[in-house]
Amino acid sequence: MTTFQLLGIQFGVSETTANDTFNYWFPVLRDLLPSSLLEQVKKTPVTTKLLKNC
Repeated sequence: MTTFQLLGIQFGVSETTANDTFNYWFPVLRDLLPSSLLEQVKKTPVTTKLLKNC
């Protein structure tokens, strides 16, 4: 993935290390940071019911 190549160059690490670091921190940050508006809408009972009917 080109993005990890660029991150590796920028931070002086290998592409693999950039990828591993991203994949380690992504779930941690996802749990700590507020969800996007789209994710919040998807989690409401009304939206869930509407999505099931589609």
